[in-house]
Amino acid sequence: MSSPKATLVVRIAFVLLPFAVSSLSSASLWAQIPPTKASPSPTPRGNLSVRIDAYLRPFVQRNNFTGVVFVSRGDRVLFQKGYGLANPSFGIPNKPQTRFHIASISKTFTAAAILLLEERGKLGTADPVSKFLPDYPNGDKIRLEHLLRHKSGIPNASNFPELSSSSYLPYAAASIVATFKDKPLDFDPGARARYTNADYNLLALIIEKISGQSFGDFLKANILDPLELRFTVHDGDATRVINDLASGTEPEGLLDVKYVPYLAWPTKTGSGSLVSTTADLCTFSRALFGGKLLQPASLAKVIQSDGVFPYGWTDPERSGRKAKAVGGRSPGFITNIEYFLDDGTCVAILTNSYSSVGQVIAPDISAIVLGQSAAPPRVAYVRPGPGQLSAFTGRFQMPETYYAPSATLTIRDRGDYLEASWSTGSTTVIYPAGGDDFVDRTNWAMVHFNRNAQSQVTDFTYRLLQDFTARKLPAK
Repeated sequence: MSSPKATLVVRIAFVLLPFAVSSLSSASLWAQIPPTKASPSPTPRGNLSVRIDAYLRPFVQRNNFTGVVFVSRGDRVLFQKGYGLANPSFGIPNKPQTRFHIASISKTFTAAAILLLEERGKLGTADPVSKFLPDYPNGDKIRLEHLLRHKSGIPNASNFPELSSSSYLPYAAASIVATFKDKPLDFDPGARARYTNADYNLLALIIEKISGQSFGDFLKANILDPLELRFTVHDGDATRVINDLASGTEPEGLLDVKYVPYLAWPTKTGSGSLVSTTADLCTFSRALFGGKLLQPASLAKVIQSDGVFPYGWTDPERSGRKAKAVGGRSPGFITNIEYFLDDGTCVAILTNSYSSVGQVIAPDISAIVLGQSAAPPRVAYVRPGPGQLSAFTGRFQMPETYYAPSATLTIRDRGDYLEASWSTGSTTVIYPAGGDDFVDRTNWAMVHFNRNAQSQVTDFTYRLLQDFTARKLPAK
């Protein structure tokens, strides 16, 4: 798709943090420090439920958050609750057991599978791709560690029209790799880092070549079954019925949702093809960082923080506490998980909406869990008076730093809300939230229009994980 949302799949894909490369830290340090004893939760369990519910209420009331929130500390569940509908057509509500496509969180499983194979002597992360795929172009230059750290130089597979147009077809790993293997590299392997789904599609194929099993079968036998992740599966067969699976949606109008177009999830093998629950994801994280899945040397590679999301994870800090986190974004689904290394606190948020709400609220939910205060932004709809929205109409241009660089948009008054038609081909609903504040419901961005001394609108600030300023263009 050629919309700001589609671009987000590529440019912010799975991370809720700004887009700078993580700073260097000592892998061995965090690998060797044992978890500290869990301090008493600063928020009693009952009060935690009240606070999370109160925070989410403004989002839920206008159908802007639909999904499941799960919080645990160690093996103790502190909070779990579903919101909104898993299937709008049949009115089936989301519940803690609801399954979701987890998008790029899948990469953490792929990375763990590679490390398991390394522990068994089947490969080394320093090995070149050519060792396993002799005919792969530049395979002698690209090493497995480049793929794991997004340093291969391979272009992002999600950008290729041939793969996008084939997303209705049940592609196997080899077929996915064939769509990009002959593309020129964007840069020399190891020279820099840039996020790309193709790296993990290629890793999935290598797992299949080495193990002699399908990607899904290898994960099941070596990770899912041993860790008793009963509700996690690789969606590698478009005809398979997956029980309790939420339907992917995106916002429409002021209150409604619509289904996203059909997508054959096998096209995301290795990079975004898994289905799971919030509880299973926290179980996986606890086993991974608790040393139950990988040996210390392998875990040290996961915990280190050099590169762009190495081994699928990034490194936020919440209230002075170290965490490992990952988020995902695929059509109809936004996902996020944060795991705190000191006491095993896990916060998982899975949504069946293509709005970015699930990632935007994640830091605030973690803050609440850690006993901090968090208030939702002003998101309530404020009905405008007649003609009130006309002052905000016109043509605007986003900066080059925006996810769709220099994209233009035309904003029109639709009476009760503004409608933005983007040069990328998408249309988004921007509703009034009081004064010069608005909310782009489709992308879930906070919008504030700025005025000059004559009270004329000159630009607007667009907050979508970070701030962008869109200037108003002269009328044609």
